[in-house]
Amino acid sequence: MKTDDLIEALARETEPAKPQPWRMKLALTVLTGLVVAGLLVAIGLGVRADIGVARMPVMMKALFSALAAAVVLPMAVQLMKPGRPLGWRIGAALIFAGVSLLAAFIALMGEMPEHRWEAWMGGRGGVPWCVVLIPILAAPTAVLLTWLMRSFAPTRITLAGAAIGAISGGVGAMAYAMYCPTDSVAFVTTWYTVAIAVCAALGAFIGSKFLRW
Repeated sequence: MKTDDLIEALARETEPAKPQPWRMKLALTVLTGLVVAGLLVAIGLGVRADIGVARMPVMMKALFSALAAAVVLPMAVQLMKPGRPLGWRIGAALIFAGVSLLAAFIALMGEMPEHRWEAWMGGRGGVPWCVVLIPILAAPTAVLLTWLMRSFAPTRITLAGAAIGAISGGVGAMAYAMYCPTDSVAFVTTWYTVAIAVCAALGAFIGSKFLRW
């Protein structure tokens, strides 16, 4: 048998490689984290009493949070396996943060000067508790994503941990939107972004330690 004939015969007998079901696993992981975070809000914090009337602002806050997670997701996927370039993905996350802060500035400029502080902080004497509560609600998703990513043996573990933290922060913020009583654009685009950034920092510091292999 000629060499070309042998190669052709072997090629015919080769079965196509089965695609890895990592996309389904990733989707189920994030969905499970969202469900757990939603239950924590419903049981621990309580859904805001006027959620029926305020469903549009709640949906917009949840959509903003989902977009934040979606922007970081491509970077997390690249970091799952060694050697994959990040390219535009880091830039996309930075652009999202910059646009969010710009939106906060524009929204504040549209407010009356005497109302700007209240619109930005969510109340005259209020504290942006979302910076504390969103990372707590993000914890279930972070644990699940860390467990999933460990199976792919990532090498850039600090970046991988930060990506996990940011995605988890977006998921936690989606759940927090059901409780959050403040609907100000300036508040959401500032403090939700800060809370997600805190989650990313915690992920880089803590999560990376659990990604070591």
